Amino acid sequence: MMNDLRAVPTSYLVGFIVVLFFPAHLINLGLAPFIGDEAIRALVALEMDLSGNFIATTMHGKPYINKPPLFNWILLLFFKLFGYFGEYPARTATVFFLLVYAAVIYHFVKRELGAGFAFLSAMMVVTSGRFLLYDSMLGLIDTAFSVVIYSLFLCIYFLGRNGKWLALFLWTYLLMTAGFLLKGFPALVFQALSLTGGLIYWGQWRRLFSVQHLAGLLLAGSMLGGYLLAYSQYRPLTVLLPNLVNESVQHTAVAKSWWTVVEHLFSFPFESVYHFLPFSLLILAWADRYFWQRLRENRFIWFNFVMLAVNLPVYWGSVDVYPRYLLMFIPLFTVVSFYRMVQHRLANGWPYRLFYYLLGTLAILLPLAFLVLPFVPDVNFIANIYPLAIGCGIFLALAATGYFADKERCLYWMIILLLIARIGFDLIILPARHHDNELTRSKRDVYALVEKYGDRTWYVYGKSDFREPASFYS
Repeated sequence: MMNDLRAVPTSYLVGFIVVLFFPAHLINLGLAPFIGDEAIRALVALEMDLSGNFIATTMHGKPYINKPPLFNWILLLFFKLFGYFGEYPARTATVFFLLVYAAVIYHFVKRELGAGFAFLSAMMVVTSGRFLLYDSMLGLIDTAFSVVIYSLFLCIYFLGRNGKWLALFLWTYLLMTAGFLLKGFPALVFQALSLTGGLIYWGQWRRLFSVQHLAGLLLAGSMLGGYLLAYSQYRPLTVLLPNLVNESVQHTAVAKSWWTVVEHLFSFPFESVYHFLPFSLLILAWADRYFWQRLRENRFIWFNFVMLAVNLPVYWGSVDVYPRYLLMFIPLFTVVSFYRMVQHRLANGWPYRLFYYLLGTLAILLPLAFLVLPFVPDVNFIANIYPLAIGCGIFLALAATGYFADKERCLYWMIILLLIARIGFDLIILPARHHDNELTRSKRDVYALVEKYGDRTWYVYGKSDFREPASFYS
């Protein structure tokens, strides 16, 4: 069997990974009720549809001024395509952008480092723990925003490499505008830092004062000005703009105590590695006295590191940072670290050996974990738990065998193993987790109230606290 696994053509492994991506990310996608931020995005899109106002958005009928409207437009499009407002359409938008993200990473990295390296880099990003077990299951802005910002980074490299300065400014400001309409002022920060860092990288910092830069500014100014002008026909900008600024700075060191900031500066690298396991273990490749020298040998790798270095400190210094805010940095980190890890593999260096055995430990533990699920009280009430758990365990064991038998292509097998584990997670863990938890009970209770009192006017009693999911389901 080991010989048969080693004989599988790489193209078959690639095809199998692509095929597995879809059931892994679509099975039971709509099972869990909305969390708070998801419900906000969906509720704003719903009220946009009801009111016919696509510019000055509302929530509960009152002005919603925390985010610009682009993501709500996208959600509304998916709701219309599916024919209803609900969890599955909203989260399908995220899966769509995750697939786009993988394609964008592959497209850019392939041009410099080849198809195999690019494919593995893209798949290591989308199967990192944070995507695989959390963010790909939620209808939130961050995956779409990360596609835009990562594209902005790489446009600076490829257009700068070819000396297409006017195109560089126009494309990056166009992407910045899209980012602003998704998430507000963070897009401007990314543009300012990335453009400055990129032009210094190319030795072209004087172009910050060029006519080409002015053309980019005029393009962004005209588009954002058009949006703000349209918005001002409904409400004053003196309320919108300060609130968008506040949304951007409320998690930063400006609003926190100095001790909280110091604590975060220390814990941030460790938390980031944890959230993006297992491929964040590529950080082992950095433990090398020749690391900086090797990075500068390849200009594309060095550029990826420069973009990481000029942008990441903004979040490193921000205390209340959710891991999903870092998604645009993951391909930069992955490409830099994977490039160096490949060099360690060729030299059979200790970072690669440790990386291989740590992933191998995961390859052994995952099949075992699924095989014991029928004996775990929290999940063994699931229908067909025995065939589901044993079937997933067998396929995981097969992928794990491929990992150890086919050492040259172990990362392909690890990605297959993770996607199979995600399918098992969808079929077993998600139904168990949401069988009778707080969100599920809340959704069920709201539906019962709607069925009983749906023809009545509803009021909020005094200063009662209620969450956006309950509002959406009512």
